Amino acid sequence: MHVLQAIERDVNAGTIIELAKAGEPASYLAIGDADLRAEIADLTSAVINTVKDNSFSHLKLYLSHICRLRMEQGTKLSDIMAVFDLYETALKDAMSDYLESELPLLNVFRRDIDSLLDRARVFVSEYFFLLYENTVFKQFEQLRIINEVSAHLASSLKLDQVLEFIVDNSLKLFEASCGSISLAGPTGDFSTRIALGWLEDASPSLIARDALRLPDITVADGKGAGAPYLQEVCKQENLSSLVLVKLRVNTRVNGLLAVGFRHKRQFAEPDQRVLITFANHAALAVNNAQLYGDTDQKLQLQIREANVLLEHNRAILQSMREGVVAIDAEGYITLINNEALRILGPRDDCIGKHISAVIPNSRLPHVVAANKAEYDEEQLLGDTSVITNRVPVVVNGEVTGAIATFRDKQDVKQLAEELIGVKNLLESMRAQSHEFMNKLHAISGLIQMKQYDKVVELINQIYKNKQELISFIVERIRDKATAGLLLGKVSQAEELGITLRITSRSRLAALPGHFGSAAVVTVLGNLITNAIEAVSNLPKERRLVTVHISAGPQYLSLIVSDKGNGIPRSCRRAIYRRGFSTKQGSRGLGLSLVRQEVEASGGLVSVRSTENEGSRFMVRIPL
Repeated sequence: MHVLQAIERDVNAGTIIELAKAGEPASYLAIGDADLRAEIADLTSAVINTVKDNSFSHLKLYLSHICRLRMEQGTKLSDIMAVFDLYETALKDAMSDYLESELPLLNVFRRDIDSLLDRARVFVSEYFFLLYENTVFKQFEQLRIINEVSAHLASSLKLDQVLEFIVDNSLKLFEASCGSISLAGPTGDFSTRIALGWLEDASPSLIARDALRLPDITVADGKGAGAPYLQEVCKQENLSSLVLVKLRVNTRVNGLLAVGFRHKRQFAEPDQRVLITFANHAALAVNNAQLYGDTDQKLQLQIREANVLLEHNRAILQSMREGVVAIDAEGYITLINNEALRILGPRDDCIGKHISAVIPNSRLPHVVAANKAEYDEEQLLGDTSVITNRVPVVVNGEVTGAIATFRDKQDVKQLAEELIGVKNLLESMRAQSHEFMNKLHAISGLIQMKQYDKVVELINQIYKNKQELISFIVERIRDKATAGLLLGKVSQAEELGITLRITSRSRLAALPGHFGSAAVVTVLGNLITNAIEAVSNLPKERRLVTVHISAGPQYLSLIVSDKGNGIPRSCRRAIYRRGFSTKQGSRGLGLSLVRQEVEASGGLVSVRSTENEGSRFMVRIPL
């Protein structure tokens, strides 16, 4: 502690004064050297007592006092912090001087002082802003009291009404003949807003023109008192005296109040005090009205922007092809769009009704309770089968409701058929294009070698092979989407050096209504793709995939076999689970979609697999 006391003498000896002057925190140094020296001494004393008692209360008490004092003096927080930084520099310099030979102790002191002063900075910042907020609230409370005591000086927060009220009451309060109020603009010039009782319309503007350089309160007459231009106004208006008072909020001038007297009237010191009090009240009223006007304007703009955004969202919601239903945490419907009403059928107004009364099997209350989303679930709404997504709505960590989006399954199937058809066509065209380019290169080489007989022979062979394949598939597989899929997969397999064999006993005359082209393409396409991938890296003799399609009296059978490495026994129960895959980079969707389509049609999918020998997937769809 003797070290701190020695440091106190050094810091308070005037070092900080010189550092502070060099730092030039202007508004802070206005308090004078003596006051600043006393403040530094009190601060150092508070620091020592805080270290001595290991209690922040000493420093907290002092900082609370100095913040209130500087707030009243209009000192900026940045200037307080600047002097605080200079004080810390002087304190550490003094510590280094006294503990130069005791580095361990100096390091301990520096860490403790760093921690303490950082904590003090945080407290000053928080307390200063707290005082600022309290000051603002206090001003509003003063305005409320002044309005009551002064017959509601600013009875309206509309600026023009407030200004007119101020001028009107100033004439009554001081028995004046004329009065005006002008507001300060961004550049400091005054603009007259309200004028009452003047003989010349230009007089209020003339008064306000050069008023910025005048004292806070100015009294002029036509007999030599006041600025010459004010004396001229007094003569033009036949005034015995003219009083100007600046409306000031803290250090900011926001207006100018002028009152003129045509009858003789002594404007004594008590009158001036009343006028200053009235001007202070008026300044607050003007300031608050301006704040209210700015806030109201911004609020109206925000309301307009919110309305525009709301209308945009409403238009988007109603134009969606998906049905949308939202509920609150208690299960009552808060939103439903036109597509949802179309799917549900004609109903009375659903908003405000409980979801169980409108859609008994919605599961939305369960989603709210479990706070867990459900995706791509099939659901029956009346007579319509839909694909539904349900998600909880979470605000600040609390579930406030849930939203369901759904679409007619027939629409999804139709779209899937179109997309799958295009995809298969592109795959087929890409594979055949690549195959065709290879053939062209061979033909080109033969022509250059002048082997024209070989060219004809090769062309005939290509035509014969391709025509045989197309004829074989088209004659046996009457569903065009399935035939197109097989042609594309054969070309794709050939491109990869894999043999895709369609059994000679394969037949498909027609598909059942509940298992259409989209379903066949999804199931068969994924099974063939998986089989091709299973044999793609194996020796040539094992790069074989076999497909069998047949429709018996009771079942449609789809069988895809490969000579791959098989499926490990430990994985066989998980292969149909969405997201599961033994292949790196795969999303694990293929077999999940296969099972979903098959089970939706009342069918069954099974697999026989032997490790290092291959796998055989069998699908049976009841007819």
